[in-house]
Amino acid sequence: MKPNKCIFTLAKLLLASFCFSGCSVVSKEVVDCPQITVLPEAVEVFVKTDNFGHLVDVRFNGVSTSCTKKRNGKIKMEVGAGVKAVRSYSGDGDADIAIIGMAMAIIGPDDKLVSNEAFGYRIGFGKGMEAQYPITEFDVVIEADQRVVLMLTPTL
Repeated sequence: MKPNKCIFTLAKLLLASFCFSGCSVVSKEVVDCPQITVLPEAVEVFVKTDNFGHLVDVRFNGVSTSCTKKRNGKIKMEVGAGVKAVRSYSGDGDADIAIIGMAMAIIGPDDKLVSNEAFGYRIGFGKGMEAQYPITEFDVVIEADQRVVLMLTPTL
């Protein structure tokens, strides 16, 4: 057999094996998401803006998830947590920035804390702007029998 013919035959075999191996090699296995909740005491908080100290009422405004199963059996959760932030001000309501703090706890099947993480982000209010509706997106990998609890944290 000629060397060029061998390479061409090998390439065809590799292409055929890739095609016959199925879509599971290329696509992710979508699964039901583990439970995600918000701690009732931390569904609403108040923060102050950086420059003028305006009070901002921050509350959760919906959470969406999409989950896939990893090769090791764990679940990758892609989370989008929306908040509603309403600023109280007098006068013109000059432009300002507020820091929104969040925390996440992973709870095991025995209702014991497995891990926790705090994070935050800044939102800007333009001049005269009273409300913002930002969405925080993050990923978390957990066991199938664990659950996630979200919390807003005050920064007064």
